[in-house]
This record gives sequence, structure tokens and C-alpha cells, in this order.
Amino acid sequence: MEDKSGTNPMVEVFRAFVGKKLENAPPFTNWLDGRIVSCNPGEIEMTFKIRPEMANPTGLLHGGIQAAIIDDLIGMTAATLGEEGFMLTIDLHVNFIGKVEVGKTVTARARFIRSGRRIAHAVCEILDDQGNLVARGDSNLVKTGYVPDFRKKADNAG
Repeated sequence: MEDKSGTNPMVEVFRAFVGKKLENAPPFTNWLDGRIVSCNPGEIEMTFKIRPEMANPTGLLHGGIQAAIIDDLIGMTAATLGEEGFMLTIDLHVNFIGKVEVGKTVTARARFIRSGRRIAHAVCEILDDQGNLVARGDSNLVKTGYVPDFRKKADNAG
């Protein structure tokens, strides 16, 4: 998806953290503890190490955590679009397709398909370390007028 704003400070902020722990991230994003692989306007790729606290009773990545990774990554990707206001998820659909054991690493890739005047649509896939699909989600988000603190900080830094 093309960046409508020309330069987007959030893309540069995220690119500065490629391969590193995200600093000053919201608490839940921090808990997920992903590492950015790449970031462009409208798309982000991250990796996540699956820890025991992310597992269901069978030792596999919990479906709720899969949905959380998808929702969180789509939210981060929304920030790369250069929109003035914050986007809120209005629905999230997840298909659970594969499985991942504790100790393995997954890759999640989110991208925006469409960003209209009020509603945007994004997709995200989670892949295992062999490139097999684990889960796929899609979401619609509504654009709000709220400008979050992270955007204000990025705008001031740029």
C-alpha cells in the first residue's frame, strides 16, 4: 500500500528497532516480545519466540495468543499508514490452520489491503519456522480522530 503522507515518522521509528526489543511499547506488545524483521508503509513482518506462558495445555501456541499477535501486528501496521487518527479494530476473523510448539519461532506478516475514508481492511498470516501457515486473520478497522501519544512523539522526532 502506498504511503499517502510522503514521509511517515512511524515507519522510521519501527525500522530503528529491526531485530531489537521494542522500547516504550504498550504493555501487551511488550509482553508478546516480537522482533521487527521489516517495515514499510502498510506492512510489517515480525518474529515471535513461543514461550511456555503462550501455550495451551497441550504445549502448543494458544489460539488466543495467535489472535492477539494478529490483532497487535495489524494495529502496529496501521500506524505505518500515516493517518492522523488512531484506528480501532471493529472485527477480527481468525482461521487456525496449523500448530507450533513452545520453543519454536513464528513469523507474522501483516499488510493493509485497503484504506478508505472511514474503514480500512488488513490481513495477517502467522507462519512456522518451516514456512507453513499456522493462522490467518483479517480485520476491519475504523478511523478515529484520536491522536495517540506514540504518534505525537514520532511526529516531534521526525
